[in-house]
Amino acid sequence: MIQVNPLHPYLFIKTLLNNDIYIGVMIQNPLEGNISDSLVNLNFPSYKKILVTHDGSEMSNNALLHAILLTKIANAELVIVNVIEEDVVPPSTLLSFLGKEGDLNKSKEELRNKLEGAVKKMLEEKIKEYKDHINLSYKVLVGEPTDEIIKYAEESGIDLIVMASRKITSIVRAIGSTVRKVIDNTRKPVLVIHE
Repeated sequence: MIQVNPLHPYLFIKTLLNNDIYIGVMIQNPLEGNISDSLVNLNFPSYKKILVTHDGSEMSNNALLHAILLTKIANAELVIVNVIEEDVVPPSTLLSFLGKEGDLNKSKEELRNKLEGAVKKMLEEKIKEYKDHINLSYKVLVGEPTDEIIKYAEESGIDLIVMASRKITSIVRAIGSTVRKVIDNTRKPVLVIHE
C-alpha cells in the first residue's frame, strides 16, 4: 500500500505485505516522463498486542487514551490490566470482613472477591466505552504488581506496555516505584505517561 502525502506529493510511505514500512521520494524525469522511487526502510517496530495498566485513577485514564491511540494506529489488540495486591489490606478493613467464626483466611478471600468484583465492573465500563473503536479486553491479576505485569506481558505476547506515573520530584521527573521496577525487569518496551 502506498500513501502519498497531499502536501508533499513527492513523498510517500509504502507498507509492504510483511508490514515493513518504507519512506521514499518520487522523482520524475522530465525528459523521459517516468517516475522512479527511492525507498528507505525505516524498520518500525510492529505492535500487535499492547498492555495498559489501569487502577481507576485519572492518570490511568490518560494512559488508556494514549494506548487506544497507539492501538488504532497499529491496528493492534489492547489489554487493560489491573493488579490487586493480595497482601496489602489494612487491618481495619479486614476486621469488617471478619465473620463470626473469625476465620482470617476466609475473610481475606471475601475481601479479595469484593475488590475483584469492583475492579471488573470498572474495567467493563471502560470496555463498553471504547469497544466499538478497537479490539479491547481486560485482565484482573492478583499479586505483586510488578511481577504480575511482567509475567502477563511475557506469557501473553505483549509487544508494548503503557503505564501511568504520577510521582514527580524537583525539576527532573522521577518515575513511580512500580513503573521503575517494570522498566528495570522487562525486555518489553515501556511507554510511561506522566501527569
